[in-house]
Amino acid sequence: MNDQTMVDAPVGAPKLDPNLHWLANYQAELVYLDGKTRLGRTDSFGPLRVQRPFYPEGDVCSHLYLLHPPGGLVAGDYLTIGFHLGPKAQALVTTPSAGKVYNNITERKQYQKVHLTVADAAVMEWLPQETIVFDGAKGELITEVELESAGTFVGWDIVCMGRPSSEDWFERGSVRQLLSIKRAGRLVHIENNVIDADSGIMKVRSGLAGQPVFGSFMITSDNLSELTEEQRDTLEGMAKGALVSVTAKPGITVVRYLGACSETAKKVFAQYWAWVREEVNQRGACPPRVWNT
Repeated sequence: MNDQTMVDAPVGAPKLDPNLHWLANYQAELVYLDGKTRLGRTDSFGPLRVQRPFYPEGDVCSHLYLLHPPGGLVAGDYLTIGFHLGPKAQALVTTPSAGKVYNNITERKQYQKVHLTVADAAVMEWLPQETIVFDGAKGELITEVELESAGTFVGWDIVCMGRPSSEDWFERGSVRQLLSIKRAGRLVHIENNVIDADSGIMKVRSGLAGQPVFGSFMITSDNLSELTEEQRDTLEGMAKGALVSVTAKPGITVVRYLGACSETAKKVFAQYWAWVREEVNQRGACPPRVWNT
């Protein structure tokens, strides 16, 4: 627990009292030095840690596993996470298991904020496991990405509403999912989803159309090859009837998934990642070993 009596909250929100909120923070710098991406200065308190860096594909790209031992967010939890890549640094960050936002019978929200900054010629791959939002949760999940002019971001966000495999549906509560990407201070992409169980958005066609899992995979590159017809057929086959789209916009390509299975969403995104990764950072796909456990 942090020894501060009060902790800064988001802009416009009140101060947080650690007697009412479980606080955790992890901030890390990654620097490219002598041909290797190294873990530089870190700052943390509470139950957030990173294992030592792994280098399964050479020294240039560091693989990091972000650990949150409690395993999920309960009422009043407030997590802040930051990775800051210096020039030419390359990092792939993932998590060993799904994040969870648990049932909440209080008025205190469950909050997680991720802030990523990427310097010129650096590549940040943010590939966490899915987030499971339990029935009755009151979550706020925020990811902010700030790129310098020649920085690159590759990242996905997969959310599962309820636990469909156990027929435990999301019928109470709400979650806000905000993801924004800026390049040189200019907003290039934003997603702001508010899923309120009472609003009907889970069922209407203009919302989730009865599907519990949605996700977005974003690559900030102008130079990705268009998918071949065979590759499109492959993604559709892997999706098993779910909706999958690939949209190329100036400066960013977005792959979306809407369906019944978070594992399928991850497989679809990972396949697209395998196809385009060499175009993004001149190396083939190297899935983190933790994904196989």
